[in-house]
Amino acid sequence: MRDAILSFVEAHADEQVRFVIDLCNQNSYTYHKKGVDRVAGMIISRLEEALPHHSVTKMDAIGDFHILQNSPGGKNIYLIGHLDTVFPPGHPFQKCRLEGDILHGPGTCDMKGGLAVILYTLKALEEVGLLANLKVTLVLNSDEETGSPYSRALFLEERSQAIACLAAECAGPNNEVVVSRNGKMGGRIDCFGQGLHVSSVDQGKSSAILELANKIIQLESMNGILPGVTLNAGKIEGGLGPSTVPSQARCFFDLRWVEEEHRETLLQRIREEISHSFQPGCRTEMEILNWRPAMPLHPGTDEIYRMLLEAARSIGQDLPSEHRRGTSDANFFGSAGIPTLDGLGPVGSKDHTPEEFIKVSTLKERTTLLAVFLAEFGKKNGMIP
Repeated sequence: MRDAILSFVEAHADEQVRFVIDLCNQNSYTYHKKGVDRVAGMIISRLEEALPHHSVTKMDAIGDFHILQNSPGGKNIYLIGHLDTVFPPGHPFQKCRLEGDILHGPGTCDMKGGLAVILYTLKALEEVGLLANLKVTLVLNSDEETGSPYSRALFLEERSQAIACLAAECAGPNNEVVVSRNGKMGGRIDCFGQGLHVSSVDQGKSSAILELANKIIQLESMNGILPGVTLNAGKIEGGLGPSTVPSQARCFFDLRWVEEEHRETLLQRIREEISHSFQPGCRTEMEILNWRPAMPLHPGTDEIYRMLLEAARSIGQDLPSEHRRGTSDANFFGSAGIPTLDGLGPVGSKDHTPEEFIKVSTLKERTTLLAVFLAEFGKKNGMIP
């Protein structure tokens, strides 16, 4: 079995690299619906025989969500991946370039390289006659890069059917697989003041920008108030021009934590900070735009990590584990106590930047690893004789 998997992956290694390039050269910015749907089609068309049961959740402003299965009903092994990237169609970073073992390109690392790992893993298992015995569900969503505000409900519903969850975000620089993740919240704070021409101001004013600036300072002081807590105000908007006292200003923030029990404490702290006005006549509102619960390391995840480690050693690979401060859709599964591993994609880095890349040689390494692991997992769980 192992030799047959290795043989298939090696024989299709060049084809897999070309597939990653084709995926990445197709822009799939979250709000470029046509592009995201094209990427979905490129993957689904290659899985029609392997995963013939296909359901679609139609979306208007973003790409559709897809669930593909080979054997519906009962507990399934869930493979999850997202189709969207962060680079808009007008961004200069649109095409791949191959330099030796390094493939630069938008989404190579996050996470079209991982999608190729999942696809060729399933094709390898199909080729060697094992896939039909595995109960596999593949979920493809299109809003991960914005915090999965729409697909969250889908994941929360589907996870009740999961015996395990495997996600193929990029591996760490030393082949690390992710066994735990931070929780994350994205939100918006709107400050309102009183708009005036500056010549109308005698002494005091109610500037929304000044109010927001003070609120940001207060919020940024929350960094480190509990272990692993970070808060970043990453984008600000507001005002008409230098001669106008601004009536409105807003910022978008990112809050992260390690212990899920800290989430409500942090949220209450933010509410308290924004409830106090620094200027008369100003008020502040907050809206939570998205959030993912923390994904702790628990016994079920540790057990399947050890199985993965054995599979890695059987094919001559080393496989350290890590806690990752970033979040992914795997958080929805791991937070519920479902055995969950992430970082099963190729080794890569610089995601969300024009220097994004993967190491090409790790595509086939991770594909072989995932296929061998799924075969062993299927045997242990009575799916494969």
